[in-house]
Amino acid sequence: MPIDLSGHRSSGIAAIAYARLRRHLGLEPRPIRVYDPVQQLAIVDEDVLQRFGVDTIELGRAFALEDRHWADWVLPDGTPCQMPVWALPVRADERWVIRSQRTGRAIAQMPEGVLYFEQTYYPFQEEDDLDRFEELLSESMWTAIASPPGPLAAGPEGLKVLTEGARRLRQQTDRAIIG
Repeated sequence: MPIDLSGHRSSGIAAIAYARLRRHLGLEPRPIRVYDPVQQLAIVDEDVLQRFGVDTIELGRAFALEDRHWADWVLPDGTPCQMPVWALPVRADERWVIRSQRTGRAIAQMPEGVLYFEQTYYPFQEEDDLDRFEELLSESMWTAIASPPGPLAAGPEGLKVLTEGARRLRQQTDRAIIG
C-alpha cells in the first residue's frame, strides 16, 4: 500500500504541526519552509519522508531550492519559518496580509489568533467580465498566491522550466511524483 505524506496539498501537513512532529521524533532542527502560504503547509524534509517510508513527492519540490527564493517569517505560534519571497506576508495593522503582485491590493489576511489566511477580495463579486477572466484570477487568493514553482515557471519558458525540474526530480527519487 503506497504511503503519502505531502505528495499533494490534500495530504500536506501544517507547518506548526510539522515543527512539532520533528521535535517529537527527536530530529535535528531545520528551517521550516512553508510552500503553501494560504494553508501554511510545510515542505516535508527527506529525513521525515524516509522515516515513514513515504512513496510520493510533490513536483513543486524540484523548484525554489535556493535560499534566495525564501524569506524569514514567523508562524502564528511563534515558530520561525520561511515563506516563498513572491508570497511573503506583510504586517498591516492587527493582521498579516498578502498582496496581489499585479495591483498591490490585499487579497488575503490572517488576523491575530488565526492559523490560516482567508480571502479578503473577491474579484468576481464586483465584476464578471469574462474577457478579463485571467486578469481577475490574479486577484483571487486561491490562484494568485503561488506555491513552488510559482513564478519560477512562468512566462514563455515556463513549460521548459517545468520539464527540466521534473526530470531533475525524477533523477533524484524513485518516489511517485505528484504534480
